[in-house]
Amino acid sequence: MMDKEELKLESKKSMMEGRAVMIGVVTATVFLCIFTLFEIFVIKMEWNIPVMKAFIEGSDKYLFVYYREEEEQLESSTENEQKQKGYEQRQPELVEEDNVEKETLSELDDTEHDYTESILESEIMESTQLAQTGENTEISVIVQSGTEVEEVTENEVEQKESFPYYLKINRQQNVITVYEIDDNDEYTIPVKAILCSTGLYNATPKGVFHLSSKYIWRELHGGVYGQYASRITGGVLFHSVPYASKNKSTLYWEKYNKLGQQASMGCVRLTVEDAKWIYDNCPSGTAVEIYDSEAPGPLGKPETLKLDKDNINKGWDPTDPDEKNPWHEWSEDG
Repeated sequence: MMDKEELKLESKKSMMEGRAVMIGVVTATVFLCIFTLFEIFVIKMEWNIPVMKAFIEGSDKYLFVYYREEEEQLESSTENEQKQKGYEQRQPELVEEDNVEKETLSELDDTEHDYTESILESEIMESTQLAQTGENTEISVIVQSGTEVEEVTENEVEQKESFPYYLKINRQQNVITVYEIDDNDEYTIPVKAILCSTGLYNATPKGVFHLSSKYIWRELHGGVYGQYASRITGGVLFHSVPYASKNKSTLYWEKYNKLGQQASMGCVRLTVEDAKWIYDNCPSGTAVEIYDSEAPGPLGKPETLKLDKDNINKGWDPTDPDEKNPWHEWSEDG
């Protein structure tokens, strides 16, 4: 049997080991809490730190998933109730088909948690597009070529006319290339390159999606606002660089200067001119492909004006077509 002295030593040893384990657990917990707060701070400040990429990267990270969920909840905001008013006035011929499509797209967005299921979404959209023209019209044209007979339906013709563009977002280079349809009915003709800011640490999901809701002004996560927003999927939208309020002179000019690099929480930021172009020319249902590549695209990577902190007009987007935009007068004065 151990004497009293040995028992005391054994007891102290066990106590010290227990304390060491407790200290280790507490230290690890504190470190994780501090690191999580640092992650949030880095993203809020829009710092693109290479070493953080290993810890934060991916559109499925909880911070970005939380952001997209919050963004979707803003759909019910009173600030966004009149989201379609301007769009309907500009493109009345698309309103009826958009209403049909939005019902299907909203169901898809509510259940779409795996953003990589592009094939499934594509199939759903094909069905939706066929439904947009009313009843499925029978074959209207039969073209004979050699021994083969090609059947062309009115639906197919109308679909091509309804969706003149295909948008490809290079997430790595922060460039959007716009494609038109060629003679083989494929989107292979690049016609426009657009500079953008995708999500920090690849927060913008890859895949093939389709535009749905559109907004002239939209309230965004964090109490900021964007012009000419077009929903890509879920809580991910095209929109202008954010504003502090629905006042065009309250642009966050520092964020504007980040166009061409990853900077957002998942949305795709654009100049007002480019956001408006997509808003006006790419109707609901337009396909949007998001991918990664070291090559910017066939038209290269465009540049945009950098705003000087000392410029009195820095609160305005230089590309905003608004007649009150002081940049127009500044440009004329040269």
